[in-house]
Parts: sequence; structure tokens; C-alpha cells
Amino acid sequence: MAGWQVSWQYQNMLEKIGKHVSSIIACIICFALGVGVCLTIYKTNTNPELEKFNTVYKILKNKWYYSDTIDDETLVEQALSGMVNFSEDPHTNYFSLEQAKLFSSSLEGSNVGIGLSFYSDVNNNMVCRHIFMDSPAQKANLQPGDVLIQINDMVCSESDTADVISYIKENENKELKVLYLRDNKQMETTITPSSYDSTVVCEIYDDYGYIILNSFSQNSAKYFNLAMQQLKEKGIKKMVLDLRDDTGGYLTSVLDIASCLLEKDSPVFIEKQKDKDIVQKSSNEYDRVEMNKIVILQNENTASAAEVLIGALKDNLNDVVTTVGTTTYGKGTEQVSIPFDDGTSIKYTIAQWVTPKGTSINKVGFEPDVKIENNKVSSVQYKQMEDDEQIVKDSVHVNAQALQLYLQFLGYDVDRTDTYFSLASSKALEQYQVDHNLDPTGNCDVDTFKNIQADVLLKINEMNLDSQYDKAISLITE
Repeated sequence: MAGWQVSWQYQNMLEKIGKHVSSIIACIICFALGVGVCLTIYKTNTNPELEKFNTVYKILKNKWYYSDTIDDETLVEQALSGMVNFSEDPHTNYFSLEQAKLFSSSLEGSNVGIGLSFYSDVNNNMVCRHIFMDSPAQKANLQPGDVLIQINDMVCSESDTADVISYIKENENKELKVLYLRDNKQMETTITPSSYDSTVVCEIYDDYGYIILNSFSQNSAKYFNLAMQQLKEKGIKKMVLDLRDDTGGYLTSVLDIASCLLEKDSPVFIEKQKDKDIVQKSSNEYDRVEMNKIVILQNENTASAAEVLIGALKDNLNDVVTTVGTTTYGKGTEQVSIPFDDGTSIKYTIAQWVTPKGTSINKVGFEPDVKIENNKVSSVQYKQMEDDEQIVKDSVHVNAQALQLYLQFLGYDVDRTDTYFSLASSKALEQYQVDHNLDPTGNCDVDTFKNIQADVLLKINEMNLDSQYDKAISLITE
């Protein structure tokens, strides 16, 4: 019988798991009920587990009925993904090429544009919500609440938001004339779109600062330190640190950010390594800016490096720190990412961490000192809908809960707010569709869902509907 020729994808897979598997195929004749059967036996010079792995691959490649419909790369990628799928460790992952790019991009924290977050008002103009540190928007002195009405010849109210964003990106490093409203007065400035860090926001009020930290990316510590220096220059001694929906990032970043708030050589976290070594981690990268009062905003999506920072501040600063919101995610492990030559990578757990006082929050999270649930309409989960997908009356849909909560928030009469889209709620949707010149089907397609979301977001922003933030401000100003 001919020897087996491994494909390059398969060889690459073997290199990834650190073994070169060679195989010998033998053919033996077995007899059962007087019938001769040819049985192929695959043998390798590796351990039994890899021998089994090798055998399954060859069966699927050579003998499986559907083998012609599946290429080698798919077999290899699925095998590697399954190899790192552990219920006890959901944070160890194998990343395909596309997944590896997305993961790497998520940690960069950089974007091209003018550097602000916004929402669309009733006229479809862009209302500045937050301005990112050291961004083109900040350098042009734009402020939260400014309403962008025109960029060069593009009138915002007459343009799709996506088109405006694309136009800005396409004009990277080119000067743009921007018309905007501030306190109902039209003003003009020039902005040059460029690369900016989208992880840190700093807003300064009469006697406190408000800092949003979206993630712990490559340059987050640099801009967090810049924000702290601005507070110092203004003589600010109190701050609200918003870590809601901050899912983490680089531990080196959290170490350097912690140095902005802690005494020199203060422990930030303690690392428990696989070989049982215990290592205390700290950083003196930046000078401390002393705060008399820190209120931290947290929620169920506050995770990993963000939880490290919470633990470091609470254990080192004690009564100076108060946390507000809901219990954090509970990720008390560390991972490293190892890239392969083909652009794929593996991210795997190397250690657990505990707070400076030895507290582990893994799979538990930090409970807040002051528990405040945000309005359900602000926190309800939903999935992206496909172009041809609908939420149909008198049926169950994962987005029905969000849809009915949104309709209720907008003042329409629904009779429930779970994943069953009732007939009564469908009638409420029909009324919304009539009010907004949409086809009154009583069913919700992707465009209707997006319209409702936009209306909800506008109302939330106009009402400043954020009970967690409101509580943090009341605590920082009392």
C-alpha cells in the first residue's frame, strides 16, 4: 500500500503542536463470518494520543464520504480550535488568521478619524458625547455637547452617518472645515483627521475629574498619565474612574496606569505561576498624582486588567476608593499570545493573579460597595440581525426582549418584556411603524430594529439616562 503524503496544512499543524508525525500504514487481513476484510492500521512514532489524532485526520481526508467538500485547512483549523476548548478555561483560544487580526486590533486602541464618540440628534446631526485624549477633536477644542452640522461640503443632516465617518477617514492628514453649534451659536474650526488613541477620555469639572478608560491598550497608560497631569494642574483631588465595559488588555498597561495613583513600589497584583512561584508585580513608570477621593464605576463587563486595577486601588488606598455599579466579570487569570508564521496564534493561560491582599476574584468578580442597576433598556443584550431576518409576532426571538423593552421605553404599550414577541407587543410595533412612516406589518425587520435603536439611543442621551453615573457624581460631590 502506498505511503501517506501529508499536506502542507497538516505539516504546519504538526509543527504548531511541536511534533513531526511520520506514519506507517500496514494492511492486514481479518476474517469474520468467512468474509475477508481489508483493515487499514495507522501507526506513528509518537504517543498514543497523537497517533489517534493522526489517524482521525487521515480517515477524514481519505475515507470520509464528504472529504471532497472540506479542504485541509478547514480540518486543521477545526482540530486546533477543538484542542484548546476547555470548559474550565474559556480564555485559552486558538485564533485563525482573521480572528488573530481582530484580537490584535482590539488591543491596539488606535483609530483614524477626529477622535470623538457621538450620537445622532433628531435632525441627524452628530452630537459630541466624549472627546478622546490628545485627539484631533480635542486639539480643535471641540467639547461634549457640540453639534457637528457640516464637514467641508458634506451636510451632516442630509448624509448617512456611515458616509460621514467614511468621508472623515478618507481625508486622513487633510485639513477639514467643520461647522458646529455650541449653545445654539454656529462656530467654525479646522480639523485634520489622523490616528488617535481611543481608550482614554478626561473631562474636568469644578472640583472633580471624570476619566473613562475603555481598555488597557498599548498607549493607554501614556494618555491616562496625561489625563492625571491635567487634573493635577487644575488642583483636582477627586475623580470618577469609569471602567464599565472595559474588558481588559495588557497587564503592562494596568501596571503603568496604577503607578499614576499609587505610591512608589506599591504592589498592583500578585502572580501565581504554573511552577508555584509567587511574584509581586508593581510599576514606577509614572509619578503619582494623589487623590483624596476616587469613585469607580463598574459593571458585569468590567473584566481582567480592569479588575486588576480595582483590586490594586482598593487594597492600597482603602477608604479613598468607593465602587459603584454591579458585580464585575471575574477574570483572575493571565494569558500570553504566541503567533505562528502563517499569522494564526494561540492565546493560553500562564498564571492566576490575586489582589495585593491575596483576594482571588476569578469566576466571582468584585461586588460593588454601592450596588446600582442601570436602566434595563441601557443594558439589555441583543444580537446583530441578518438582512433577511425578522422578529415575527406570536413567536420567540432572542431580540424580542430588547425590542419590547425599547418600545416600552419609547412610550408604546407592550404587555411583556421577555423573548416571546406577543400579539399585544406586535400591535405596539405597528403603531410605531405608522408613526415613523414604515410599513405597518407588526413584524420587526433589521431596518425597523435599527430605527428603534436609534430612537432609544437619542432619548437616553437627551435624558442623560445613567443612574450609575448619577450615583457616582452624587458621591464624589458630597
